Amino acid sequence: MTGIRFLRTSTDPTTISMSTRTAHPGSRRRRCGTLAVLLALAAGGCGGPAAPAAVPDEAGTPLSTGGTPTGLAVHDDDLLVVHDDGSIVRVTSDGQVAPFTDRPDQLTSSLVAFGSLWTARTGTGDTADPEHLESDEAWVSFRLDGIVRIDLDDGATQATFDDLGADLLLAATDDAVWLAGEHAGEQGWVWRIDPDTDRATVIQAGDGVRGDLAVRTSVLLAVDDDLWLVGNCDAMPCPAGAERVHVLDPSSGEVASLDVALPDDLLLSSAVALDGQVWFAGFPIEGTGHQPEGLLVAVEATSGELVHRIEVGRLPTGLTATSAGLWMTDCLGGTLTRVNPADGVVLEPPIVVGDAYPDDDVFDWYRNDYACPGTVVHTGDTIWVALVHEGTLVPVR
Repeated sequence: MTGIRFLRTSTDPTTISMSTRTAHPGSRRRRCGTLAVLLALAAGGCGGPAAPAAVPDEAGTPLSTGGTPTGLAVHDDDLLVVHDDGSIVRVTSDGQVAPFTDRPDQLTSSLVAFGSLWTARTGTGDTADPEHLESDEAWVSFRLDGIVRIDLDDGATQATFDDLGADLLLAATDDAVWLAGEHAGEQGWVWRIDPDTDRATVIQAGDGVRGDLAVRTSVLLAVDDDLWLVGNCDAMPCPAGAERVHVLDPSSGEVASLDVALPDDLLLSSAVALDGQVWFAGFPIEGTGHQPEGLLVAVEATSGELVHRIEVGRLPTGLTATSAGLWMTDCLGGTLTRVNPADGVVLEPPIVVGDAYPDDDVFDWYRNDYACPGTVVHTGDTIWVALVHEGTLVPVR
């Protein structure tokens, strides 16, 4: 069965987005747990002033890159597109596609930092969790268990980091690349990679939390000088008292919990840090009725206090921020929506970039016959939206 998987696919360590995966069957609680395991952060550059300026207003012709995009990263105004078959292509601002490099393994989730393209690869993963092997052996082959560092000039492999853990997320600070994931079935692992020596060091060896109270890191993003680790719970809604946000001080490696006003039933799909606030996109896992209903919430980075709560879209997937505002892709709506981050106002009707999921159909996690907008990034004056099930990119200018 094919389902949805949210992965970190970013040119900047402050956003997350979505791609596809193979999932195993199970009960409703188990299905929600599977989604919680795989919701993670990942797409798009962010930064720039909060006040909207001139805006893109027209979607262009979908562009095929010769594969299924699973990661997008920006370098020198060019778009680097990582495919699930291990190939990577470069897309210029005028839409020209050229091969960049190939690898024999499946790739996803990418960022540009320290003169390199960093991308997660899939493999056998950590096999210490027999439940996954017994329920669906194919699931293991999609676990993100290694990182590849690729030279931006010639596409050569500079370093590989194998067998670190599973479901790895990527982020970067001024002096390091950071990974978060699980190892031997335990949540809360954090690794630091020194870009000068290519040495990976364990910063946090798990948090010892297992079972229904487990909070799996789903978002890894740089917020000011800190690193945020934000999670969904194995069993959604999150039980009372579950600590969903932890803040890591990169200089000391110390991790502390932060009381953030995230709704207990909000299943996170994307996040972006902008101007002292952190925006989260997702949807309530309970009480959604016929289909999910989208939700954007913004919190103050220093206090965790709720600033904005906006009901928008049907299933928000990717976020990116430009001088024109905050942009959100909606998987079920097939659209790209612009929001003013200063006041949380939706600024104009959504731009149609994909196919909407039929309104009169009961939502099926594993259906893949519609053009679902996922990862979103921007290069210059162009916003690029990956259509997950179509395997194409849509430019919006």
